[in-house]
Amino acid sequence: MVNVMTEYQAWDYLHILMFVFWVGTDMGVFLSALKSTDPKLPIDSRFLLLHMALRIELLPRTMWKAALPLGVMLSVQLGALDLGTAGLVAVWAFSIAWWAVSMTGAWYYDKPFGHRLAAVTNWLTGLVGVTLIVLAASSLLGNGPFAAEATWLHWKVGLYGLINLMVVLMIKVFDPLGLAFGRLAVEGSKPEIEATISSVMARSAVVIWSTYLLIFLVGFIGITRVF
Repeated sequence: MVNVMTEYQAWDYLHILMFVFWVGTDMGVFLSALKSTDPKLPIDSRFLLLHMALRIELLPRTMWKAALPLGVMLSVQLGALDLGTAGLVAVWAFSIAWWAVSMTGAWYYDKPFGHRLAAVTNWLTGLVGVTLIVLAASSLLGNGPFAAEATWLHWKVGLYGLINLMVVLMIKVFDPLGLAFGRLAVEGSKPEIEATISSVMARSAVVIWSTYLLIFLVGFIGITRVF
């Protein structure tokens, strides 16, 4: 007898792949960026590592945004959310636009055009984060839009909203690294510049590992439904 994958299983499988490629590739970004701060390496090698990190980052950047429409599709399949066709189209349209703006800004990270799009991306990401936290809190209070009995889903949505805010914080904390590497390219390695690079990476690591912890918690809640 042939078992046919149901629609829910298909979305669930994509959701699992999203988590794998999100955290797995983001770890490569973190390790490449961390190694680029090693003052023992030639400056050219350090810039290459940082450039590689920013290119690899395009994949986790895609996966973290894919979490929104994939999560919505799973919620609908579970009967915990009723959006209707227009609502689903709106979610997918927003997610694709959010992703397109983000990816374009990241690709042209070294151009003024990319900087402007990065600012728009941060604003959109913050909006997504705050909106999802508000919706999760509203659902926990029994006001929807998610089914009142699916409290585990409320926590999952709220934590994903928090992850988006953590991503904005991560970008803000990490941003001075670009200026420091700009000085490194012009002035060469100096104790003051290396100290700035090290301190930025140390602060970034705290935010990055905290974000990983939240991602693991979201995955755990989604599988166990403990709340």
